[in-house]
Amino acid sequence: MASPDSSPHDLDHDSQTPEQEEISTSPWAITSPLIPDPSVPPTLAIKNNSRINRPLATHSSLSPSSYTAYLRHVQYGTYHSLPSCLLALDFTFRFPTTSTSRFSSAEITLTFTHTTSPSKPSLPSASPSYDPIISNFAPVSIIGPPQTRTNSNTFEIAAPLTLFDTPFGLGPSVGVTPRWAKETTKMEEGQAELHGYLAQDDDHDEGANSVAWDMAENPVSKGGIFRSFRGVVLLTLPRPGEPFWMKVEVKPVVKFSLDPKRWLAQRLIGKRDDPILLDGKTGLGDSVCHGFEAFDAEDFPWGAVLKGPGQLGET
Repeated sequence: MASPDSSPHDLDHDSQTPEQEEISTSPWAITSPLIPDPSVPPTLAIKNNSRINRPLATHSSLSPSSYTAYLRHVQYGTYHSLPSCLLALDFTFRFPTTSTSRFSSAEITLTFTHTTSPSKPSLPSASPSYDPIISNFAPVSIIGPPQTRTNSNTFEIAAPLTLFDTPFGLGPSVGVTPRWAKETTKMEEGQAELHGYLAQDDDHDEGANSVAWDMAENPVSKGGIFRSFRGVVLLTLPRPGEPFWMKVEVKPVVKFSLDPKRWLAQRLIGKRDDPILLDGKTGLGDSVCHGFEAFDAEDFPWGAVLKGPGQLGET
């Protein structure tokens, strides 16, 4: 119960969650994950509705920043003679070019599970052994061009002298202040980075069913993360011809200088999107690639799969 003399500011402060209180301590240059507010009902989540190879994997927008993931390629074949599936997704990030309101880092995760019911994405896989296994993925690493910055710091000590009597008369003149200064200069170099890795848990001890990419901006130029990249995943299918889910999660961290409560009030739509349903049969994407059965063939057109993100609507 608030005291009678409590101010409106005090009441507002008391009603904040720990996360809100931590973020709102300073309105300037705050780095914060986009934290959903549980008091805001979910809106506009992408529902799959039993669709196969849904093109829009996930999307979230909070002007002036947004991110989107598109499914571009689905192909079934073999890899080392095992039933396999080749997937390609394009990830795009939109944010201002200024040093504020930018994505300073992001984590992207793809998780694959066997489908129990195509109309019920929330149902778990019947067994971890049914889930697709990641055989390979790209990119493993992307390193941006290096940028340098020169920092100069001056260390200075000022010791004022006072007037005092000596056997020879007055001491140093009034207002004389000896100073000792040292200037140090150092070069800083930084690069924007993207690194991928398998994300494995104890239930999938025969092979990982998740892959993740971590993105970080250049700490020197501070211009934000890479604005787009294509992720390619090659799966081994323990139960070929049967449907499975692909859950796409994008978790950005934004650097901004506006009121952080405006961000806290926005629920992350992407986290509530349905996973994509892949039926184990239907392909999508470049027809040149679909003329090949074996993904480990020497003449397989990997260039067509690995090419960078295309324009909206392209496949």
